[in-house]
Amino acid sequence: MEVNVERIRPRLRGDVYVMRVPEGAYIRSNLGGSMLKGASTYEFIQRIAPLLDGTRTLGELCAAAPEASRANLAKLTMLLLGKGYVKNVLDDRPHTLPADLAKTYAANIAFIEYFTESPELRFEHYRNSGIVLAGSGPLLQALTNSQLRSGVRTVSLAPFGELDRDRIAEHLAAARAQDPEQRIAYLDVDSEQLDRIADDAAMVLHVADRPMIERALLLPHTAGSAGSAFAQAVVTGDEAWLGPVIGKDGDVTAWESAWRRLRALAPDLVGADLRDHPEAAPSDFLRGPTVALVANQLCFAAFRHLTGIDPGAGTDHLVRFDLETLETAKHPFLAHPLALPVVPYDPARLAALAAAAPVGDEELARRAVDCVGPRTGVFAEVTERDYEQLPLFVSEVVVSDPVGLAGGPFPVHGCGESVVESRQRAVRHAFERYAAVMVDSRKGDRLYGADVLTGEPVAVDAAEVFPARTAASGDDWTAAVRAAVVAAAAENAAAAVSAATEPLPRLDLDAEQLTPRAARYLKLLRIVDQAFEVHDLSGLLGLPTFTFTTPAATVACTSDLDVDVALEKGLEQTLLAYQSRAANQPGYAPAPVPDLPAHLRGAAGTRPASVTLGEVVAELTRDGGRVVAVPLDHDPLVAELCPFVMRAVVVHG
Repeated sequence: MEVNVERIRPRLRGDVYVMRVPEGAYIRSNLGGSMLKGASTYEFIQRIAPLLDGTRTLGELCAAAPEASRANLAKLTMLLLGKGYVKNVLDDRPHTLPADLAKTYAANIAFIEYFTESPELRFEHYRNSGIVLAGSGPLLQALTNSQLRSGVRTVSLAPFGELDRDRIAEHLAAARAQDPEQRIAYLDVDSEQLDRIADDAAMVLHVADRPMIERALLLPHTAGSAGSAFAQAVVTGDEAWLGPVIGKDGDVTAWESAWRRLRALAPDLVGADLRDHPEAAPSDFLRGPTVALVANQLCFAAFRHLTGIDPGAGTDHLVRFDLETLETAKHPFLAHPLALPVVPYDPARLAALAAAAPVGDEELARRAVDCVGPRTGVFAEVTERDYEQLPLFVSEVVVSDPVGLAGGPFPVHGCGESVVESRQRAVRHAFERYAAVMVDSRKGDRLYGADVLTGEPVAVDAAEVFPARTAASGDDWTAAVRAAVVAAAAENAAAAVSAATEPLPRLDLDAEQLTPRAARYLKLLRIVDQAFEVHDLSGLLGLPTFTFTTPAATVACTSDLDVDVALEKGLEQTLLAYQSRAANQPGYAPAPVPDLPAHLRGAAGTRPASVTLGEVVAELTRDGGRVVAVPLDHDPLVAELCPFVMRAVVVHG
């Protein structure tokens, strides 16, 4: 295919380096390296490199070259263009950046060019942007220096406290030595006039050397109202948290979401109360080079955003900078519901949920990846820690405390016959427990659920739902409703045992036809010589319910509509209790259940019958009312990932 040399205006990238080698020339840039063979290749590249400045088309370059060299010039230029060492800047937009400034800031322009087109014009726009720097102390001083060296013509300062203006003047004098047009402007605003800080600004950058959280919450909204982009760096303890970068039309609640996620996993963090803490002492490690590094990172984020290198990047994560080790790490986060406007009740929500596609364990585990993060995740981690993995595999998920109802982050566990199964169960349990403690009180005193038999929408007192003592989920709406009703019925087990007067029949498992899994569990319990008895509470609760009692204590109480499922659950919990005790690892032991008194442990009885959902509902509503399944979806984003989490309550009236 013939190339139109008049449609190519070649420019050699600024990061290209050429070295002579025996084979010819080795050429390298940030894109990688290539070997170009030929005895005269190195010299030829050196001769044409000054010509590849983007001012002339390839046709014009060939016309000006000796006729004998034209073909080689075109061939080599096209080769370099194909490998990315040369760019075609024919379509670059015109600019008015003076040549001396282009030379002064050549490295900055080359960096822009690496990612996008029209680098001079983009740098020119950046240089002329109104950027306001807010904050105080050494961090603001260092940020001012960074902005000057990045090429901004005018740096506007809004100091909220102590600031060494003499040091600022020194930075300006050093910058003006190579760029005489640069200047500093001080804004006549303070922390009591935040609404004026972003007037006519393209971007506002805020730094705080201590947790000034109230200010950090307000400034993104101030910038957004003025149509300005925003980013900040806030130091708490020995860590600086940078970002997110919020565009002029971006989500001004992003920083609040990030901070609420952070405090949900670190409730003892200074500033977790969302207040300013001017009394907090700055970190001992925030001095000298660390101050400059934090400032440079924030400046660099602003540079990338305003030059259009990545205008949409940086909105969904914070960057953590460890002031002691200088380690940096990205921490993605999901929007926190309390940072967003309250989502009103949607009358179509229940019907849509009932008709929604299933989400199985494998898919749910895949989706959970978006929720996991050690500092700003919904879940801190999914791990097996150092737990014993025989006879059952055990996994743990650390769940955040999103609104402070749980007393801090807490672990939940899952067990199974493989690590995949234990992880999937732990993840499902984590979604359930998170939904149970994630309540948005702004939704009011009335929530809505569905009658489990008719599907009719029913209003429920919020106090009946939250804080949720039990939460259940399933692959789909039907399975979740079933699990929620079973959990609601099982809540009555302790009261039923306390009120019982007659001995409860013992179940002889040797006479039972168990599921294959239950049979394996029973065999394992006998191998480890774990003695236990199973007693039937089904007559007390109206659904198959069994207690599993070892010589030491009652270790499990399990219920289900299906007898086989209830027994399988109980045998698994009994085996897990043994494993936890034998390994001296109480962390994953089954939740405590009421001990079955000796006088209630009766003789062998017959196997109870499985029941239907309707029969359990009838038992729960003997005194009237209806059973309502209420979705626990106060975190909309998490509810999208795991949609079928609910609590069943009995509603009267």
